[in-house]
Amino acid sequence: MIGLQYIADTFHMEYKTVAEKVGVSKQTFQDWIKGRRKIPLQRLETLSKLFGIAEVEWFQKELTDSEKTEIQIHYFQQSDVIEEVEATHIGDDGQEHTVMYSVSQNKSIIDFLQEKSEEDRLLERTEEAIRNDHAEGKDNKVMLEQLLTVMERKATKRRTLELVLYALTEYGQDEWGGVRPQFIKLAEKGFFDKFNQLLKDFGLSND
Repeated sequence: MIGLQYIADTFHMEYKTVAEKVGVSKQTFQDWIKGRRKIPLQRLETLSKLFGIAEVEWFQKELTDSEKTEIQIHYFQQSDVIEEVEATHIGDDGQEHTVMYSVSQNKSIIDFLQEKSEEDRLLERTEEAIRNDHAEGKDNKVMLEQLLTVMERKATKRRTLELVLYALTEYGQDEWGGVRPQFIKLAEKGFFDKFNQLLKDFGLSND
């Protein structure tokens, strides 16, 4: 199933209706979703506007799981109903105040799908790293196996792995100098500075 068919199904739009809105025959639409004909660029742009999906390449490719989830997010965002709700509260002055706030009917499902999309992308990146691992000894595969082994061990081992990964990927990247709350005490004791110096001493730092 190519993206166009999945998108139309997700948006609960009949193929005949999509064909009419795009300005092509139903047969041409069928040729597109069956892969017998490529979708012209002009029609891709029309489809993009029709469904509110900027990624025009999605319409004529086999979709990944994360892309399918993103399309579901688009649908629930566009079909969402926002309600203005009135509520009262007691302010610091002791007086009762009335405020208006917006409530999204689809917020729960959108939040769920966004988390699922992140998980899907992570799994796809992992699969790609293993599939494209052409190094002698399959370095990526071995490294991922080691990571999983540590993650499955006792909490102290996982904690050590978390600290090392944080030091390599995030620490020092925040322009405001922020540190994750759970690592503040270790940062104050100089853990990350000492770790970075160790990497430099053994030529393992890009700094």
